[in-house]
Amino acid sequence: MKLAVFGGTGYVGQALVRMALDQGYELQLLVRDPSKFNARGPGVEVVTGDALDIAAVTKTVAGCAAVLSTLGGYHGTPSLDDGTATILAAMRASNVHRLVAVQGFHLTFPGDPNNLGKHIVSAFLHLRSPSLVRRSRALGVMLQRTHDIDWTLIRIPPVVDGGPTQAARTGSLRLGPSSSVTRGDVAALILRAIEDRSLVHASPMVSSSPRRSASNRLAGRRSSGSTSHAAMSARRSPRDPAAA
Repeated sequence: MKLAVFGGTGYVGQALVRMALDQGYELQLLVRDPSKFNARGPGVEVVTGDALDIAAVTKTVAGCAAVLSTLGGYHGTPSLDDGTATILAAMRASNVHRLVAVQGFHLTFPGDPNNLGKHIVSAFLHLRSPSLVRRSRALGVMLQRTHDIDWTLIRIPPVVDGGPTQAARTGSLRLGPSSSVTRGDVAALILRAIEDRSLVHASPMVSSSPRRSASNRLAGRRSSGSTSHAAMSARRSPRDPAAA
């Protein structure tokens, strides 16, 4: 199976590319700077351009069975909504119907828990990058209004290094500032979602963190100095959920 990949040079994207190749997929990737992409070899085709270039995006999507996108981040906010709109247009033109994308868990979808931790993270993101919040929300609305493409939007907390843990939680989760997910767990869910029909038009969250109650999370931060979302962002902003 051949997959189109957008965001393949990013923190999650690199793990996704390695895992996809290990599992035998062929890849067509769109990259701005080919010198930053090292996973060359049989079954890998690189297209130079960005997600706002309809010609380059269409070339990347053509002939693929599914599209995977980890686009976004503090320094690439136009790719969130405008880039995804371009990808959707290219998919329609190329008769490709499966899209799996990634964004932060700050995005709200019907059925989400209304927990304090999510509001704290959303407030922090509003302060740090209003453009990211505005454009990621536009992405969420766009997908919810899209019925001719079989999309899945995977929502993630801050990403840490590590492979698949085999113990990731997915679904409508009560995530907050202390939540995290390994990039291996994100990559594994993206690839599983390609053929999982139960995830079509769904927006599952994923976390590698152990399940804890809100009161325990607060107590843990007081007693052990657990890292806050703001602190983690300051250290590794390229790995934030919005910078997948």
